[in-house]
Amino acid sequence: MAKIRNTKNKIFTSFAWIIALLILTIAIVINVIVAKLDFNIDVSVQKLFSLSKTSTEYLDKLDGNGTTIDMYFLMEMNEIEDDSSTRSLYRALIEYDKHDSINLIDFDPNEDEETLRKINPDNTYNLSKGDIILVCGDNKRHINGISMYSTTNNYDSNGNITDSEEFFTGENIITSNIQAVVDGFLPTVYFLTGHGEKDMKNNYDGISSLMRSKNYRTMSLNLSDMDAVPDDAEIVILAAPSVDITAQEYDKLSAFFDKGGSMFVMLSPNGGEFDYNNIQKLINPFCLKIGYDFIHETDSTRYVSGENTTILCNLTEQDESSELYADMKSLADSDFYTYMPKSRSVDIDSNNSNIASVKTGVLINSFDTAVAEPYGGTYDSDIIEGYELPIAVYSEDKSRNNSKVALFGNAEFIDDEHINDVSYLSSYYVYLASVSWMADQNLDMGIGAKSAATDYLSVSKSTAQMLVFVFIALPIVIMIVGVGIWLKRRHS
Repeated sequence: MAKIRNTKNKIFTSFAWIIALLILTIAIVINVIVAKLDFNIDVSVQKLFSLSKTSTEYLDKLDGNGTTIDMYFLMEMNEIEDDSSTRSLYRALIEYDKHDSINLIDFDPNEDEETLRKINPDNTYNLSKGDIILVCGDNKRHINGISMYSTTNNYDSNGNITDSEEFFTGENIITSNIQAVVDGFLPTVYFLTGHGEKDMKNNYDGISSLMRSKNYRTMSLNLSDMDAVPDDAEIVILAAPSVDITAQEYDKLSAFFDKGGSMFVMLSPNGGEFDYNNIQKLINPFCLKIGYDFIHETDSTRYVSGENTTILCNLTEQDESSELYADMKSLADSDFYTYMPKSRSVDIDSNNSNIASVKTGVLINSFDTAVAEPYGGTYDSDIIEGYELPIAVYSEDKSRNNSKVALFGNAEFIDDEHINDVSYLSSYYVYLASVSWMADQNLDMGIGAKSAATDYLSVSKSTAQMLVFVFIALPIVIMIVGVGIWLKRRHS
């Protein structure tokens, strides 16, 4: 009888071992398959590591159409895979690459110069490590890597930062730019004529060609021949007018702003004894002011030899919430010097009654060794010295459909005479960044920003005790009881 019982025990034991080995084998096979498929379950509250329905549906459509977009990522993926600060970008790029329409090409721009020249042969873009270039046919789009994240600060009553929260905005930016490069989105930029301005064809052919290579359409516009600014206008440029605009043109441009239009006003020093009254009236709601002066530098180390009006300037650091933050930071981190030739000062009018409705900032400042001498205009003004003088400022009016204005105290630095001078390379990148800031406001697929903060599970003390019992204590008790039963049966 004991022999039969022992035989049964051996059979049960062998069967148990076989079942255990089968379960282990199945678990290993499943894990191998899942690893090969790169299968992941996004359990984060905001689905931080997966694409939104908007992106997925759009990319599925491109997959079905047979469209292909080369996505050049200027960094090797393994550099961002294990970094918690870039994990959301890493997962997003992996999710994009799963689609047939996206061909992700990651490379080190410091090592692979051939690929870098391929995507930026004419140095059209100011590229930094971590940037993305999208290519679809003859169309290209540049995405600044810094723009993938934004930071929101909370302040106390004294203006000190109490805490900050970082958001991943990369999905909306990438998907919107994919749509733009596929559709061949071409914002139209008009250069105004009729006021003695520098002409697009005769003076700005170089910058016009450069803008066309960045997928902008450039055209001339004489508003006196039009009932209104054309509907396809994204940006209007007024470059070095020698006379003021008319009252009728003011009305047309004001209506253009009401529709969300954007404008560059570039005013080189003009010794004429007149005021730009209608131009000032046009930009007054944006809290920007025109100075009637001519800037020169008193420090010989801060101007081009023999030309104290071609001065060395500073790029102004932008707040992290600014749409210009990423591009301006990339420029500030580069080794470019920033020079501006023959400029007047401009300013932000902080006493303007509309100041609460606009978001303003300074792009380019002189050093405090520069001096602004009165020049032109109809009123007496004082010499300005001992201050950093704003030479380029901007403003956005949320109450007017996000209409935007960039006011530069110079229109020469991007003309054909200066465009190929490396001294002005940083300055014209500021111009291009401002153009992108104005034109890209329509590139928005409405994909919300996702908090990049780590998700935590908050539980009460009693719940925590129960979880400890269920997942730790109970299994240990079961194991001890099981071992005890096994030992008892073995010696019985």
